[in-house]
Amino acid sequence: MRHILCEDHGFGRLTPVADSVPTWEIRCGMFNLRERVELATGHGAGAFLCRALLAPLVTAPGWAPLADEPSDRTMWWSGRLAPDVALVRRLAAQGDRDWIWRDAQGLLAAALPAALGAELAASWRAWEADAWSGAVWELPAAVANLPGPPDAPAAAPLDWIWNLVPATAAAVTGDLAAVGPAAHARHPFGIIGEPAGAWTQASGLTRDTPAGVHVRGDHGLWLGSGGVELAPGTHVDTRNGPVVLDSGVRVGPHVALEGPLYVGRESRIKAGATVYGESSFGVGNRLAGEIGESTFGDFANKQHDGFIGHAVLGSWVNLGAMTTCSDLKNNYGEVRVDLGDGLCDTGERFVGLLMGDHAKTAIGTLFNTGTVVGFATNIFGGGMPPKHVPAFRWGGAAGCPPYAAERAAATGEIVLGRRSCRWTPDHARLFAFLAARAGA
Repeated sequence: MRHILCEDHGFGRLTPVADSVPTWEIRCGMFNLRERVELATGHGAGAFLCRALLAPLVTAPGWAPLADEPSDRTMWWSGRLAPDVALVRRLAAQGDRDWIWRDAQGLLAAALPAALGAELAASWRAWEADAWSGAVWELPAAVANLPGPPDAPAAAPLDWIWNLVPATAAAVTGDLAAVGPAAHARHPFGIIGEPAGAWTQASGLTRDTPAGVHVRGDHGLWLGSGGVELAPGTHVDTRNGPVVLDSGVRVGPHVALEGPLYVGRESRIKAGATVYGESSFGVGNRLAGEIGESTFGDFANKQHDGFIGHAVLGSWVNLGAMTTCSDLKNNYGEVRVDLGDGLCDTGERFVGLLMGDHAKTAIGTLFNTGTVVGFATNIFGGGMPPKHVPAFRWGGAAGCPPYAAERAAATGEIVLGRRSCRWTPDHARLFAFLAARAGA
């Protein structure tokens, strides 16, 4: 059985983060889909299909672009699949039958014989050639007409970027149950350590209560086996879910942490911070102030006071001191979000800041409820920016000038180097392409 990760036209609904990351590499909880497939199936290798520009930045060992036509049975996994290890395991157990699990947007998972796998791969490549123009991946009739899985699940997919927030609590709990104390290593997208292996060392998890730390509740405080520093006076509330601090995490004094919560390796939580549950953070984050119900990518900086809630932030973002977002309208109404194609209903009462990779804010920046900020945009100046600020913008106000790709890339190279990560020509090509697409 060969496992194939794929993305489809749904990546546009996961913007701005999915503009620069394959959908199956977007983490929710402790892991992303690729890692959940590894955990659920025991297969640490497979093939993937993603937009060609992103493929060279996939760093996970054992995974490579699908370069041939499948010659054996295949399991297909869409990046829109719900972030649930048990769901992946349940579907994988039915891999000996031919089926497709789909919704109105398209494929979620499938188990196919070699011939249908080859046909599906060919149709995907035809779509990818026009993916950035909004083309739809049309499934071959022979695949689309297959029956559903014998044991059909009912889990909701990740259809929109804001779906990551309400999915986080169950994801953290399920991921911890799946991995337990076993050693695991993360290989985040686009991160190549200098020296080699930096940020990707394997470590396990142990339930513990260090001296001077107050833990409340039954779900436990879980610490990475590579060592975690918690200052005396740290308060950990696990009544609603576990708190997981991966190896190398450092927590300052008088910090309050609430589960379900995952904090990635080598992250720092500064003195006096409050981090509420239903939150998860990637490797190398810097956290301070008040954060609630939010997902941050890797190497995100929120080093100062200010509130961020019900937010999804990409990697390499930097929030200036006192940056604050609203996540609730004054009339308690449903939040509407503009992903670049006009306002759409979210069905949610709480939606905060949605920010792409490499975006930055000045001190004192304020964001309206459900604001979207694109890749590499710099927000500064007085007043609230519009509800949608495209990629590569300089200032953030309506009509603000573009941010030159060369300048943005130069900053990106500096930022990666400061965190012992290698800047490659593939990073530069990604910046140049997204800048051209944004008219910068």
